[in-house]
Amino acid sequence: MIDRSTVIVAPLARWSSRIAVFSASLLIVAVALHRLTSFPTQVAVNLFAVGAGAAGLAMLVALVALVQIWRRGLAGAGRAAFGILLPMLLLAWPLTYVPAFLKLPKINDVTTDVTAPPRFVTLAKLRTGEANPAAYPGARFANEQQKAYPDLRTFVVDRGVEEAFELVEEVARKLKWKVAAAEPPVGKSAKAGLLEATDQTMVVGFTDDIIVRVEGNATRSRIDVRSASRYGQADLGQNATRVRRFLAEMQSRVDGTFATTAAGRRALRTTRAGALVKKLKGRDQQKAESRNKRDRVQSSAQRGRGQKETLR
Repeated sequence: MIDRSTVIVAPLARWSSRIAVFSASLLIVAVALHRLTSFPTQVAVNLFAVGAGAAGLAMLVALVALVQIWRRGLAGAGRAAFGILLPMLLLAWPLTYVPAFLKLPKINDVTTDVTAPPRFVTLAKLRTGEANPAAYPGARFANEQQKAYPDLRTFVVDRGVEEAFELVEEVARKLKWKVAAAEPPVGKSAKAGLLEATDQTMVVGFTDDIIVRVEGNATRSRIDVRSASRYGQADLGQNATRVRRFLAEMQSRVDGTFATTAAGRRALRTTRAGALVKKLKGRDQQKAESRNKRDRVQSSAQRGRGQKETLR
């Protein structure tokens, strides 16, 4: 039987497990506070950095502890292993973004119109302190975006601006954006409609700002969308993904609804008129068949009466 009082545990093994627990607690609390409350993003980012650094330190201390255990025959291998495994679990999810970080451009602002991107108005007032500027960064971002995301283009639809703006509002609700301001277009083409909203990343809850611009006339609309990270220098493709999702949902809405423009109403009336004519033709055909059947029955009855009279 081993006398535990004489067993010497490697001090670094103890410290590695303690640091690992500290880093896990710090990261979990920081994520929960930022995701569920109005905890300041910059403070949360600093806590994330401290937590990640502590996780890395725990792994380093654990490795040194394992070397000491191997050379001196000390106890504490389990604690050292815990000091390695827990940080690995904590860092596994962030490490999945490393390929995207290396491959995608280091931009945090994406738009379908790089020459004249929509400008934030209401949300610009919230970009203070450490937040990114509200103005579009300029030519470098435009060039990087066109190389990485050439599919992001202005959405053109044969709908009036008023109807197009209503579709934009429906899509924003469907995507669960938090609308900060909505200004419908004035008249048929006098002033563009603007919708500003925010969205959060799924796990950590980083806030991204979105603006949709609708301009055109009574028969055709141009819809541009811009999605920009409020904090951080690289979005890891999140803004481009959000814009693609918006455009796909807009296309789905357009395909699934009738246009209420003049041209759309004419097409709808033509379709309905065609259906009505077809229905009337069907009724006339049924009536004709019914008359023919009745005539055949009457003819058969008359022939039957004639045969009876002949037999008499």
